[in-house]
Amino acid sequence: MKFVIKSKNRVDKLNSMTYGLLKRYDVPDNEIYIFITNEDLENYKNNFIKCNLIVAPNGIVNTDNFIVDYFDEDEKYIYMNDDVSKIYKLNENNKKNEINTEEFNNLVNKLFEEMIKDDVSYSGLYPCDSDMYMKNAPEISKGLVLIMDPFSAVINNKSIKLNICEDINDNYKTDFEKSIQHFICKKGLIRFNKYCLKVQYYGNDDGGIVGRNAEIERINAEWMKYKYPEYITSINTKKNGNTSLRLKKIKGKNEDIKV
Repeated sequence: MKFVIKSKNRVDKLNSMTYGLLKRYDVPDNEIYIFITNEDLENYKNNFIKCNLIVAPNGIVNTDNFIVDYFDEDEKYIYMNDDVSKIYKLNENNKKNEINTEEFNNLVNKLFEEMIKDDVSYSGLYPCDSDMYMKNAPEISKGLVLIMDPFSAVINNKSIKLNICEDINDNYKTDFEKSIQHFICKKGLIRFNKYCLKVQYYGNDDGGIVGRNAEIERINAEWMKYKYPEYITSINTKKNGNTSLRLKKIKGKNEDIKV
């Protein structure tokens, strides 16, 4: 299996988080593909000697589209951000526990098995690390749901190409656009709602994307709602001013459970 990581000027963070996580799960370096910018190449070479380092264009959208072009059609890979530190599963008492290596391998295999069975090209985990919300969610969702960038399973589809919001010269809602485009293409997604992640931006740690603020978030969200009116119902503004999008409840082609 290939594990694809997008990273920019965050060697220490990648080493302590996503790379460290994969090493705890015994993922060999030759299965790890790190997409970086040219100015970061030497620094990453010195720290991830045996990994596959690929120079990609600057920008979130440009890098993601480059990754889609880089891999063959229908090639399978796990796409990750560089700030994932733990993967959890809800136990029988509705409490989340960090998964072990065997459970991790089973999770990856199950994601692709479900995707192949349903003929879809995109899957992932529950979008927040809340026991309370996870316990009330169905085991699997197959309709239009949000698949988060930090950990997603992909069967490469070269028709999936993200767009740049020209007013901010990038797109900070790529999670939503990928989910929508894969859903449009295959009429379904797969999300395992009893698994979730610990990702830096879920907490109060410093970090994130430089230059991203509430106003840019608002502009980006409004542009997405304008671009995908059939799939986005509204914009949710959080207390800190940042925004999220509400997706319409649309069932997948093989969905017989609640979205």
